[in-house]
Amino acid sequence: MELDSLYVSIHIEKSKLNAFFASKPISPKKDDNWSQWWESRQMYSKTALENIPSYSHSCIREVFDDLLKDPFYGAKEHYDEERQHWTFAVLNFSENYHEILPMLALLKQLEGHVLDGYALIFDWMWGGDTVMAYLDIREGTALLETVTESYAVELKRFEEANQSLQLLAEELGAG
Repeated sequence: MELDSLYVSIHIEKSKLNAFFASKPISPKKDDNWSQWWESRQMYSKTALENIPSYSHSCIREVFDDLLKDPFYGAKEHYDEERQHWTFAVLNFSENYHEILPMLALLKQLEGHVLDGYALIFDWMWGGDTVMAYLDIREGTALLETVTESYAVELKRFEEANQSLQLLAEELGAG
């Protein structure tokens, strides 16, 4: 099992983060951004992207809490009050595209709450070359980028994710 890691880094006011956490995960409508991203993915037995699933939790906070509570995932979050910056990292997140769709749908709900930030799902433990998903949030719009290789991610962002996951692995005794 070769699980990819998840790293989320966003600038957000605490009140807006709490409003996001209190929201219910929704299943978004498929649009051009979802379609283009899905078409750019390489996978075995690829099916059409008809519906984008969502988590069945009553609020978004529960999704993150479930990941944080289960030691298998190796998850950690941090909110820096001074910088108004939230990070969330998961060492062992997912091994396939269908499993990550609910998280991507959830993270796209950050639109309107966040001015800038990103989420990256990539093969950190296996060298970090392959990107499953890169969600870029700029000026309040969250877009899935069609990148598949780490070199196509903004270097500063990739280095932040890589370093944070390394520190988390060392903290958990997995690196």
